[in-house]
Amino acid sequence: MTLVDVRNYYREKLRDYYGQSEIDFYFKILINSFFDWDSTLIALNPKKQLTKLQAKKLIKIIKNLREFKPIQYITGESLFMGCKFKVNKNVLIPRQETEELVEWVINDNIDCKKKINAIDIGTGSGCIAVSLSLKKRNFNFTAIDNSNKSLMLAKENARLNRVKINFLKNDILKPINHETIYDIIISNPPYVPDSEMKNIEDKVLKFEPHNAIFVDKKDPFVFYKAIIDFSLSNLKKDGKIYFEINPNLYNSLLILIESYNKFNLVVKKDISNKKRMIRLNWKNEQ
Repeated sequence: MTLVDVRNYYREKLRDYYGQSEIDFYFKILINSFFDWDSTLIALNPKKQLTKLQAKKLIKIIKNLREFKPIQYITGESLFMGCKFKVNKNVLIPRQETEELVEWVINDNIDCKKKINAIDIGTGSGCIAVSLSLKKRNFNFTAIDNSNKSLMLAKENARLNRVKINFLKNDILKPINHETIYDIIISNPPYVPDSEMKNIEDKVLKFEPHNAIFVDKKDPFVFYKAIIDFSLSNLKKDGKIYFEINPNLYNSLLILIESYNKFNLVVKKDISNKKRMIRLNWKNEQ
């Protein structure tokens, strides 16, 4: 089969599931990911012959796409902050909103040259800690997660992107003894109440890890409370906490934070104009 023959086969088999432009876009991603072929190859060399093994590999993926498996899980990689990250069913696919959180941290520390001790709580794929370590070489990162499988993948992503991070298996919901006092605490914790599952896309519900997305509707801020409690003894007096948040629960989260009577709060909207991120610092610091 030629390359264009396989693409046409994709169009035929997936036309009831996706638009043609989306099908072609996925096809370009697949040939780049599996064979390292440039996306212009189809236009420049449509008659390129595929081996039986290559054609079989591409055709096999159609079943995944018809089940709406995210393309990132099919290729096993995702782009975040311009860098490639390995992903699998044990970690969330990195989102654009989380890129905006990382960019906020970078911009807040754009002129900072001193050593910064930072911790990423619930690191997952490691996308936050790894990308910040790449962009800010003066950041000394610790990254924690309660999943061995997530930590294995995060360590691989650190190696692939050539950064050094101290990865630890810790559960923030249990007492943690960290001798380090941090300049920055950052987290994108689970923040969707399980009562909202009915509003979530099927491809997320079916393929992404629920424990990284959902929390008990009876205690939706369980991770925020644990992280803030951790900060009381592990955040420097001029330090900052950065959170990604659920825009729908912002007002309730604000009440929780105000109950501590210890923090100033700044909220930042995402590209969709939703209250998606907050930054906390001690009230006696600016």
